[in-house]
Amino acid sequence: MRLSSILAVAAVLAASPAVAAPDPAAGLQAMRELNLVVFDKLTTNSQEVEGRTFAGSLESNNFTNFGIGNPNQGAAASSFDVLSVVGNATGSFRLKAGYPNGGNGIVGTTGRIGGNVGGMDFNTNGQVNGSLIVGGNLTQQFNINNNSVQYGGTAVGGINGAVKNASLAAGGANDVAADLGAKLTDLKTNLTSLSTMLANLPSLATITSTNSALNFAGAQNGYAVFTMTEAAFTSSNSNFDKLFVGAPSGITTIINVLGTNLTENGNVNDKSLNQSVIWNFNEAQSLSLKGFHGSILAPFANVTNSSALEGSIVAKNFTLNGEIHLGTYAGANITPPPSGVPEPATWAMLLAGIGGMGAIARRRRDRMAVAA
Repeated sequence: MRLSSILAVAAVLAASPAVAAPDPAAGLQAMRELNLVVFDKLTTNSQEVEGRTFAGSLESNNFTNFGIGNPNQGAAASSFDVLSVVGNATGSFRLKAGYPNGGNGIVGTTGRIGGNVGGMDFNTNGQVNGSLIVGGNLTQQFNINNNSVQYGGTAVGGINGAVKNASLAAGGANDVAADLGAKLTDLKTNLTSLSTMLANLPSLATITSTNSALNFAGAQNGYAVFTMTEAAFTSSNSNFDKLFVGAPSGITTIINVLGTNLTENGNVNDKSLNQSVIWNFNEAQSLSLKGFHGSILAPFANVTNSSALEGSIVAKNFTLNGEIHLGTYAGANITPPPSGVPEPATWAMLLAGIGGMGAIARRRRDRMAVAA
């Protein structure tokens, strides 16, 4: 490559904004902090989420409760709100404020909605008041009482105490939707990369039935990885608890489940698995669950449940027909393999260095020619 071409490429790369690389470790931390992450649409039919929820949009029916808490199991401390929705939150829901996050304080007090808000209600614990911050419009009446509500758009009549704050609207200095959208983009990038990274880790064994306990002898760095066939997951005879009989304490279990359209027909009852098991559905496009223990990572799937899920839940779309319980993932750090691909800024420095070396070599040749 000519020196001028090298320097031109270096200049372009140096001037380009740095693109944040996918960060599986950040995805894992998000699973520690958030109880439910839905990249696109969250549809709820009553029920509740004990911990923090982050969703692209919300269609809530029959007053779903968000942030109801759990005195026994919790999530990691976090700056995430009780409820974060990038787009509209329609239907009816209750925002809980001040409820226990296991032994780690409270789940939180604030709901933050980028779009419009329909029917909602506050439900507070003791003397703790809640806050709702909305970028769009308040389209239905609800009671504020001693709580705080700010909105960036318009409000229907009869909402006494809500305060208009135009800076919260789209394009404003405190644009709620833009801020939440950026956070959701990061969550999606990092959680998707986490799922892919886990799916590519070396597996100790392939689970074809649940008749015997897993062999953890090959576990390293605090975690063990297994692959589960679609037939084993969907079998009506599956009892997933048997897999963990005699499992060593302090070991995180990752189970990469194969298959694109999956329905759970077996049973999971062992709540001790909640915070140390990740069920990774990297191939799944649809996933139907009766009830499950352990974190569920299904970033490409439309997920439904018919009874309680225990742990961190990640889905593309989610239809909630059963409760989502704390506690969230609390297992080992899982270090991704190095990518070996330099950042754009690193490329720029490398190319500039090569160009500088070429310039030095050329000056030396020129001096030698003059001396001759």
